[in-house]
Amino acid sequence: MSVIVPAFNEEDFLGEAIESVLAQTYGNFETIVVDDGSSDATAEIAAGYDGVKLVSQENRGLPCARNAGVKASSGELLAFLDSDDEMLPDRLKIQVGNLLAGPAVGCVVGSQELLVEEGSELPFWAPGTESPMFSTRGVFEISDTPDLYPVTVLLSRALFDEIGGFDETMLKGGEDADLVMRLNEAGVEMTLLKDKLIRRRIHGRNMTQDDARSKTAVFEIFKRRIDRHRSRA
Repeated sequence: MSVIVPAFNEEDFLGEAIESVLAQTYGNFETIVVDDGSSDATAEIAAGYDGVKLVSQENRGLPCARNAGVKASSGELLAFLDSDDEMLPDRLKIQVGNLLAGPAVGCVVGSQELLVEEGSELPFWAPGTESPMFSTRGVFEISDTPDLYPVTVLLSRALFDEIGGFDETMLKGGEDADLVMRLNEAGVEMTLLKDKLIRRRIHGRNMTQDDARSKTAVFEIFKRRIDRHRSRA
């Protein structure tokens, strides 16, 4: 099992993210932090934790950093965490248990809870604002779990490689949801959990705090989905 944590200038929150991984109740996994060309103390913070493997690269964007982490990993299973979020203690235990319980299951996706920093506004996709991004569209349209968070995906390394990993051209966000959508289109059986597995931090620097950028990412995800269907027609 490998946990991939991409990070760019996340000295404020990275320590808490790493500690939430190291506190997992599931054992036998490696933690890989990818420093994506940070100019702050991100790399030094990651290097200060025993057992954390640090991968450093020039700034190439979030999907590239995630793929680089996978490339440097050795586990047969993969999980991901953003560097400003936290795993809840039983995340890996719950997901691995669900994956192993269903031989036909290819990946497991969980829900999130929000941690809103003081002074931060809820992004447009949050419950209580506009319709959550994937509650009524695409792969999650049959789910009664509106807080599903695509970056909680847990899947095998073999399946990740087969599907082509994260799309490195999606530099404005949405690459995690795009990955899950491609898994769905490929017929991969997914378990969608109501269990809250991630504490997602909302703060002033979130990419998703930029509503225009987030909505552009949503548009791009579905445009690419339509283009794939057309190319197969």
